[in-house]
Amino acid sequence: MVFRILRPDSASVWNNEELRTRFPRYRGIIDDKEFARYIIAKSIECDFDINDSIKNLENLLLEKSKAFNLLLNKSPENIENRQVYKKNYISLVENLANKYLENCCFCERRCQVNRAGGEKGFCLISKDSYVSSAFLHMGEEAPLIPSGTIFFQGCNFGCVFCQNYDISQKWKERRKIEDVAQKVDVKQLAALADRLVEKGAININYVGGDPIPNIHTIVGSLQYQTSNITQLWNSNFYLTEKSLSLMIDLIDFWLPDWKFGNNECGMKYSGIENYFDVIVRNHKRIHDEGSGEMIIRHLIMPNHIECCSKPILDFVAKELPKAVMNLMAQFHPEYKASQYPEINRKPNLEEIQKVRKYADELGILYEPVS
Repeated sequence: MVFRILRPDSASVWNNEELRTRFPRYRGIIDDKEFARYIIAKSIECDFDINDSIKNLENLLLEKSKAFNLLLNKSPENIENRQVYKKNYISLVENLANKYLENCCFCERRCQVNRAGGEKGFCLISKDSYVSSAFLHMGEEAPLIPSGTIFFQGCNFGCVFCQNYDISQKWKERRKIEDVAQKVDVKQLAALADRLVEKGAININYVGGDPIPNIHTIVGSLQYQTSNITQLWNSNFYLTEKSLSLMIDLIDFWLPDWKFGNNECGMKYSGIENYFDVIVRNHKRIHDEGSGEMIIRHLIMPNHIECCSKPILDFVAKELPKAVMNLMAQFHPEYKASQYPEINRKPNLEEIQKVRKYADELGILYEPVS
């Protein structure tokens, strides 16, 4: 195992007892007292035919998921010396992901194009994955730094206020993707992750744009990664149930983005249908069925306290008691936000304080990471 030294500002946040209680396995992986989920998955043998039907592979996935979760609860000593199988749980997930790619259903846009055959949907990403940058990020939430962030090109959203529009949207208008990012296969992505660990990362943070269009490459890279390190999914979380099923056992920590408290705002500002319904479903599932270790990022937007911030906080307080929230006050009008007068400014102090006060009233933990 790799011994890691935490930066002082990252280490001090762990003095918060409630935070330690909510993130026990993540902290255990950092201290090399627990194993990352993907390492455990390699020890589960999966004998399957790569040409089998999607339905049969999905049934096998359910079966192996049960076996995985039984093993997950065993002590590290019982896991450490388990055999690593060449054809394992990750192999099964990768094969199924590549089949989904032929009629893409990774996100709820459900473009259903044959990305494996070179077709492109809304994200404009075919079967190939492109990384725009990878580095140790010191600007993430305190428990997450130094974070080994890998930024993928492309996004399944079209947010009018996007602050990463250069890698999510803008490149589509001015040049080819090859001009702004590096194509990576599963082995190259794994090598990139391992190099970030060598530099001191305490997690591998898949972000973008958005990582959703790259599920097949990210999952496949786990077969070749070698470090006992947290796998962190940093996403808009507009996934289908099928694609979430591919990752729910393999991801140790979740960093979902929750922008809007209703479907209407999701459509108006991100061009997304049924936003709130999908996000509620996916957050509930990773909380109840996944690791449950998560920091929900909510970007406080001007004039959107009643319609967005409060409904989100209400749901988190009632349905996601293990979640920690980052109430983000750094919204500023970017990209095309000037075309929408109601959001063409930063949130004022009164709006920020109103959201934080409401979170306090609901008993939501946010201060250690906001």
